[in-house]
Amino acid sequence: MKCFSEKEPLRDTGPYRFSHDMIKKIFENSGFKIQSIRDTVYQGTLNPLPKALFIVISK
Repeated sequence: MKCFSEKEPLRDTGPYRFSHDMIKKIFENSGFKIQSIRDTVYQGTLNPLPKALFIVISK
């Protein structure tokens, strides 16, 4: 799964941002196991590239 990171500065518009702790709380309490959480970016035309989290989870 990939989502926007809380490290992404607020822009005029945009999706909700998540922290590592928020992801852990959401998925570990739902019976999922988090394999990894990695800081990354969304590739595209924005400068700077939007900060994101790449999460690998399993049931």
